[in-house]
Amino acid sequence: MTSTIPTGPQDILVLGVMILFLVLSILLPWKKRANATSVIALGISVIFLMQMLFSMEALYKLPFLSGWEYQGRWGLIDSLGFSPRAIVDDYGYHRFVTSTMLHADGFHLIMNFIGLYLLGTQLERKVGWQRFLVLYFGSGIIAGAVVLMVSPFEILGQSMDTVSIGASGCIYGILGAYWFLYPRDQIVFPLIIIKKWPISLIVAIYIGITALFIILDSDSNVSHIAHFAGFVGAFPIAALVRPKPVEEKAGLKKAKVDDLKPLARTKEQKKALERVMKADEPEVRDAWLEDLFRKVDCPKCGSRGMTFSGGKAECPKCGKVIRP
Repeated sequence: MTSTIPTGPQDILVLGVMILFLVLSILLPWKKRANATSVIALGISVIFLMQMLFSMEALYKLPFLSGWEYQGRWGLIDSLGFSPRAIVDDYGYHRFVTSTMLHADGFHLIMNFIGLYLLGTQLERKVGWQRFLVLYFGSGIIAGAVVLMVSPFEILGQSMDTVSIGASGCIYGILGAYWFLYPRDQIVFPLIIIKKWPISLIVAIYIGITALFIILDSDSNVSHIAHFAGFVGAFPIAALVRPKPVEEKAGLKKAKVDDLKPLARTKEQKKALERVMKADEPEVRDAWLEDLFRKVDCPKCGSRGMTFSGGKAECPKCGKVIRP
């Protein structure tokens, strides 16, 4: 039996957009044009907009879409969501990833968008975009695998015919990885007010709520077992991709950054330099150097902003070059 591949024009179009954003989540960070978190956040937003458009019956009255069959709200979810039945019977393994890019409604999207952007951006700065992508999608796949295993037993609201969607398993994985790698960190997160909260407190709240629903055997439409599985599943992945300790050569690089202290005069510039000094991964350090040089004045001509690329900063006005 062959793999289940979406055949409807809407399915194929949305699948193509999903693949495009998956490629961009690698290509743009690699080219230092964007971070992976932003690309994924934009991707799930665009795909949700497509879900809404294709669920509007009036859309199919347009002349160039007259031959398309109206799917309704659940059309894309049925063909690209996480369906244990379709995975087992039809080998629809693509659903492990495509399901994480679909959302049920606007509230579902907004909640996941906030969690992804706030947690993901801060973790990606620490571990780099490659490790972040492995943690994000790896956690989502583990969450799906656990759901697949429990579905035959029809427990916790799961069954072979239950279709799950959403990035929650991935986001819980990011939370778990953050806690595993940096348990003493404080991160910006809106609990009561937007401020820095201990990562352990955020974990306690999220996992406490999830555990409560699992214990109560909630029959809601939320896949709490996927949340918990994504969180725990991130631990072994984080252990495998853990950033290496700062080596001596990295320490030498940091010593050279001291030469940049005269450039950092304002509070904003000094904060940017502090981030550079604390970075323990080359790619993270480069990202913060790029941010720093955008904010400082050229020491030769005094113009604001220098371009950092390829290990050097250059003033676009006078050509002054600095190699940190």
